[in-house]
Amino acid sequence: MNNIVMLIRREFWENRSLWIAPLVISGVLLLSAALGGIHVGEGNDISIGFLSPAERENLVDVDLPRSEQRYAKTLAVFTSIQMFTLGIAVFFYLLDALLTERKDRSILFWKSLPISDAEVVGSKVLTGLVAAPVYVLLVSAATHILFALVWSLRSGGPPDSEMLAWDGSTWLQVQAAFWMLAPAVIVWYLPLAGYALLVSVWARKNAFLWALLPPASILAIEGLLRQSTHFGQWLLDRFVGVFRIVLSGPDRSASDEELGELLRRVGDVFTDTDTWLGVLVAAVMFVVIVRFRRYRDDS
Repeated sequence: MNNIVMLIRREFWENRSLWIAPLVISGVLLLSAALGGIHVGEGNDISIGFLSPAERENLVDVDLPRSEQRYAKTLAVFTSIQMFTLGIAVFFYLLDALLTERKDRSILFWKSLPISDAEVVGSKVLTGLVAAPVYVLLVSAATHILFALVWSLRSGGPPDSEMLAWDGSTWLQVQAAFWMLAPAVIVWYLPLAGYALLVSVWARKNAFLWALLPPASILAIEGLLRQSTHFGQWLLDRFVGVFRIVLSGPDRSASDEELGELLRRVGDVFTDTDTWLGVLVAAVMFVVIVRFRRYRDDS
């Protein structure tokens, strides 16, 4: 366990984009809010950008229930933007994780220590799929609180300044919703993480191109020979399928009943056959990656 913790700390130190990128996104969101670049409009639409005076006049008045609903959705949009940014950062981190240590020869140092290949590979998986998302959720929660402060300072300014207000109960419900959703997303994306690491441990250079080549080739061959898009549809479902399962159903404002329904939908992810097929594939990839790293010699 001590080795794993040490290795995860090393990953964050050597890959600073994992913790800097969420802070930058938070700063951009807060600055946008401070300068009047966040607005809520008809149908609970949330926009990030600057509106002209004429566009601001089109913003609707809000009653209390709708205001709370818009507040919850604004917080959810903030967290979603940060998680999406993290997803991109983690993808490139995993693609580079096992390639860089061979390029700079640091793998020789780590192999000289009493640390197994399984611990090294496992630490990279835990960093990208567990530690980094937990960090982003904590940063996002703090961003929501700072956003409430910024928004309160703006009250009496733009016409839409009273549309959103701090609501402790709604804030807690939004945090609970994302913390419940996180395990399902982590498990769902295990095979994609395994694929990125497999490319990283195999490629001698240009891991990004090697990661894109197989799916792009299959898409092209299927399109030319079969005039179909079955692989593309399957690939899209592997990327967004967890959200299709979780978000299916009526759209309601945050409440205790909503959280209970979300928990049930998260449970649906863990009872879905595709989830556990993905876990099985990821486990096989993990074994292959560990053995490949153990015997790989680029000298």
